[in-house]
Amino acid sequence: MSLSHSFVVAKLVPQRSATWTSYYGARAAALLKTRPFLAFRMPLIHIGIPESLPSDPARHVLFLVSRRKPEGINGEFYFALEPASDPENKILSVRPPLHPDGHTLYLHTFPKLMERTQYVHPGVFVPWIFPHHMEESSYRTFCHSVIEQHNTRRQEGVQAKIDGRYSGGDDPVQAEWDTWSGQSPREGLHEPYGYTFEYLQPQSFDFSTLESPSICEELLLYKQFTAEYSWSGVTAAISWTLTQRECASQRTLALPPTYNFTGNTPTFSGQSLVRASSLNSMKIPFDGEPEPPATDADEEIDNDWDDEPHPSFESVPRRTPAITPRSLIKVVVFDLLDTILDRNTAIEKSLRLLIPPQLNLDKQRLLETFVECEGIRYRDHPHAPYVDNVRDTLEDVCARLGVDCDNSTLNDALLSILQSGLHADAEEAVNTLSDRGYTLLALPLPGTDWSSIGLPPLQLPRGIALDSQLTNASSSALFTQAPHAFSELLERARSTYPHVDSSQILVVTSGPYRVAEPAHTAGFPTALVRRPGSLEPNVDVGSHDPTLVSVGLRDLCAQLATCPIQPAPPLERPYASINPFRVCGLYQVTKALGSGSFGNIFGAFHVLTGEEVAIKVEMPAGTPGETCVLPYEAQVYRLLRGHTGIPLLRWHGMDGGAHVLILDKLGANLQQLRRLCRGQLSLKTVAALALQMLDRVEFVHSRGVIIRDIKPENFVMGLGSRAGAVHLFDLGLAKLFVDPRTGHHIPPRDGRVGLGTPRYASHNVHFGREQSRRDDLEALGNVLLFLLHGRLPWQGICAPSIAAKLLRIGEMKAGPAFRDLLARSPPEFTRYFEHCRGLQFEEKPDYALLTRIFRERMEREGWADDGYFDWVDGAAPPGGTLVPDEYKWDASFTSADLAIVDHLRRPIKLESQV
Repeated sequence: MSLSHSFVVAKLVPQRSATWTSYYGARAAALLKTRPFLAFRMPLIHIGIPESLPSDPARHVLFLVSRRKPEGINGEFYFALEPASDPENKILSVRPPLHPDGHTLYLHTFPKLMERTQYVHPGVFVPWIFPHHMEESSYRTFCHSVIEQHNTRRQEGVQAKIDGRYSGGDDPVQAEWDTWSGQSPREGLHEPYGYTFEYLQPQSFDFSTLESPSICEELLLYKQFTAEYSWSGVTAAISWTLTQRECASQRTLALPPTYNFTGNTPTFSGQSLVRASSLNSMKIPFDGEPEPPATDADEEIDNDWDDEPHPSFESVPRRTPAITPRSLIKVVVFDLLDTILDRNTAIEKSLRLLIPPQLNLDKQRLLETFVECEGIRYRDHPHAPYVDNVRDTLEDVCARLGVDCDNSTLNDALLSILQSGLHADAEEAVNTLSDRGYTLLALPLPGTDWSSIGLPPLQLPRGIALDSQLTNASSSALFTQAPHAFSELLERARSTYPHVDSSQILVVTSGPYRVAEPAHTAGFPTALVRRPGSLEPNVDVGSHDPTLVSVGLRDLCAQLATCPIQPAPPLERPYASINPFRVCGLYQVTKALGSGSFGNIFGAFHVLTGEEVAIKVEMPAGTPGETCVLPYEAQVYRLLRGHTGIPLLRWHGMDGGAHVLILDKLGANLQQLRRLCRGQLSLKTVAALALQMLDRVEFVHSRGVIIRDIKPENFVMGLGSRAGAVHLFDLGLAKLFVDPRTGHHIPPRDGRVGLGTPRYASHNVHFGREQSRRDDLEALGNVLLFLLHGRLPWQGICAPSIAAKLLRIGEMKAGPAFRDLLARSPPEFTRYFEHCRGLQFEEKPDYALLTRIFRERMEREGWADDGYFDWVDGAAPPGGTLVPDEYKWDASFTSADLAIVDHLRRPIKLESQV
């Protein structure tokens, strides 16, 4: 055996050790202050390689050396270093003796500190070492002892894990029982294989620190830290929080209005969200029963797309650099939209005729709404006449904003768009380029046969005209890419310049997606015109860099006068967690947000406006008769449209072989924010959330719908000015509880399949009883208790099967375990559950009473319902938040066992070496 071991002075480097966690994890780790410690460093291979670690012969492990002899549960895990005396004769020989100040040193055999090799470079990395080595026989004895102790502790750990399991009742847990709980996904790419250490010169080490080494406590804090900063969603939650705080510092947080609903009979409305032709016309079946989600007995299991068929969405072209012209530009081709024609101003004027000023919508919001509705209209009706699509788009915008429009006003608005004027610099720029000898062409607008609708042709600047040879080169849809147009464009240019190539034809556009991307792919240099206030040119689709970027046509002319042309610098693009793809040809997916009851949820942006949205995708499994839930869920959103706490359904249908649901982009959910606040929320925040959550549930019930899957993940905060508003999300398990034809309530039934998330579901669900409004409210109460305490008594219990665990959770919710939970909770929760559990199956809850319970508590405490929740005020949670600058490195906030550091904290009397 090679004696490649040594005594070293090491110091934990938390930031490098934490690189496997999330983005903010590495930042927060830098705040942990560590101290040097004396250690014995040896190859890991000499004591056996645990199965969970890679068999890398270069890996090392460190063992703590201190003046303190281990005590308590670690009392046997040590050796004294010679010269020393020990009653158990556990002495190791070191030559020359390591004997500072005449005191005995103890080599601890637990814990083992695994060294990461990521930052260790063979031939370069050489730690500073002491001139002391353990004799070979002692070294063998040490290695043998460590191996034995490792096996013993592993067996003890397995047994302790078995002994520590809980059944939720008096019956003992059997060896074969399980918790049936899924694991929370981690945001880090992999588990850590050890720690990164900095090695110091022995001469710099202060031996007085051997009396109270801090490394064990540092590792305890690091373990808690990595658990908090590695759960999936931590980066998104912190980023959202910081953004909303910045917005809040610039304005007064405004909570959304609440809605009061009166009467016992829910109201219904059949009006579609935008127009029936844009949405599926399927009706919500009375007593509809979508298939239950794939859940275990406690947590929802994340869907794995590797085990499912994949949609065939449009992929985003791989990014390529800007095309530099090989020689002088000879032909300039204009895309007319927002480059020559000022269509955006025409759209704004048109919508100002239709939209009441009291809605207080700015130009950007108006343009975003119109362009999105127009894009969906063209997608659903690509061959409809241009005028018809514009008219229908105006009606869609009015429907989305809840505005009535008469035919006369609609005709005036339509005419405003059809008669778009020119940009102020268009005439001058075209004349300048024409005088310089450039050949000027214009890409035609699709479907704009003005004579057929009684309007004069477009008045374009002198020197540029719609070329008849290019009339068939464009797609029939306004916002669809037309790659074939550019091959025809090249042939058209060669009729004037026989030897011209694509690099000598500059395509000028304000559309990175519509025109610049296919032009760039075809080998044409592109000039992107970014006028102030425009939306489309500021959207980065990430597939290419434009050759030129200008703020207007005058600026473009100036750049073209430079010889040779100086291309724009490449854009810096953020890291993408997934390979981007496009849905419906209009939305570019950039990140995975998670999984809902059915399908996967992605973050995306509109390729024409840049507005962010959420996209839910469900891939049919192909099993005959299997229910796809997203079309059903879309109808629920349509039924619940118009409430401030229900996200807007923008589109749904089939694309790429999958069902697609496009909704408003929202912020962090309450589960993420609970974790952000280190596990628990204050009573003030829980009470303020309860007021909004009750309002959302009451509204849903007023439309004749019960939710049946109430959990923290389904309550999501808004963005920007709506960051203080709670939104109800993921309604795939919702169901009508009233027949809209007769107004009759569904009957009570037994033997029903349990739907929802078992951790929060009402006790009735566990016993197979039909759900009604009372069960939604009981589940909401369980969610509030979870946010307040951070854990519910039935989490993690063991049972012989999932069915047995579900039944035991129901018994706990109906029995002493739940009563004990209420006894440890504020009295408002006892009143809340007394009302919920006192309701008959068909009885309407007293929502005003439940709201008053929490509002009165807030009034007694003097808490303002101002939208400043715990995550807005980082000082509110006692343990701080996971925002790096607010993170508190304090062992009192950890949930780990402190026993391994107890003996390091006790004062000891140093013994002189005999």
